[in-house]
Amino acid sequence: MAARACTCALSLALALSCAAGALAGGAAALARADEGAPLAGEMTPAAGRAVERGLERLVALQNPHTGEFGERYTVASTALAGLALLASGEVSGRGRRAEAVAGAVHYLLNAALTRPAPDLVFFTNGRDDQGKMHSHGLAMLFLAECYGTTDRDREIRDALRGAIRTTLRAQTTHGGWGYYIREDPLWREDEASVTITQIQALRACRNAGLAVPSGAIDAAVEYVRRSMTADGSCRYSLTMAEGWRTSFELTAAAVSTLHASGIYDSPEVRRGLEYLRREIRALKSPGKASHNFYFYGNLYAAQAMFQAGGEDWRTWFSGMRDELVKAQKPSGGWEDERNFGEAYATASALLILQVPARYLPIFAD
Repeated sequence: MAARACTCALSLALALSCAAGALAGGAAALARADEGAPLAGEMTPAAGRAVERGLERLVALQNPHTGEFGERYTVASTALAGLALLASGEVSGRGRRAEAVAGAVHYLLNAALTRPAPDLVFFTNGRDDQGKMHSHGLAMLFLAECYGTTDRDREIRDALRGAIRTTLRAQTTHGGWGYYIREDPLWREDEASVTITQIQALRACRNAGLAVPSGAIDAAVEYVRRSMTADGSCRYSLTMAEGWRTSFELTAAAVSTLHASGIYDSPEVRRGLEYLRREIRALKSPGKASHNFYFYGNLYAAQAMFQAGGEDWRTWFSGMRDELVKAQKPSGGWEDERNFGEAYATASALLILQVPARYLPIFAD
């Protein structure tokens, strides 16, 4: 159980899904600001300096020969690092750190691409075991965000088409995903954090103009809705023995995913937001509510609180921003979490701090 729980922290979803742009629930806030411009009071000079130092440190952590980031979970760390660079306005081929973005694209297209069958693509380094599906989804998310901005767009398109097929084949009859692709003997289970990662990856691919069946995303969103409990928290799994477990981290991920999927005012979203508020109030600290997986939970909490808007967002982000600035190491990076690596922690912190920049398209629709 512990090994499985640890891999949840790599989900991102950021996708990743991942938290560096404006989400649908922040439309009113966006209307009051120029595109790419923080709202008044969101960023401080100290936070701006922290972001710049963090980006410099992140680039220094990249392997100059392969383009990868991190020593473990290199596919996920590379995708997250690439997203953090995109969130600062960099793209492959343009910008001060364009070479670092291009290196991340290179690693994922070359070193980390496998083909379990002729028409399938699976983004994995072959070592991460239960973290492989999280990594696959994050790689899809990052490459979909890069598509249309590089000189390798044809390769990205072809790789993503194969990756989409792999993800669709791995979807279970319950609508979710587990730790393994369909070709693996252990396939059949499903788990909420993996499901959330795949939803965000598929939505990013569809936003990039690639064909993704709407029914697959609809079934996955329904899986997340059914994972929400009466008290607002999100279950770990609908089918696994330990699936009854819930957490702040999973709930933040579920709320942000439902909202970004167009479910703005459902009972599940309302209960989920209230659960998050209760947990944050109880800990009297925005960051400490995510006490099992600090960066994973706060990455999704950033999205959920932005969607909530108003005082929820202002209070949460100002506290989280200052907490991250204070925690930054002299090197410019952030402390490794649960042995996932400095690149993972630094990329996650940068994604949270750069929410006000509103650059990533996946978080703006």
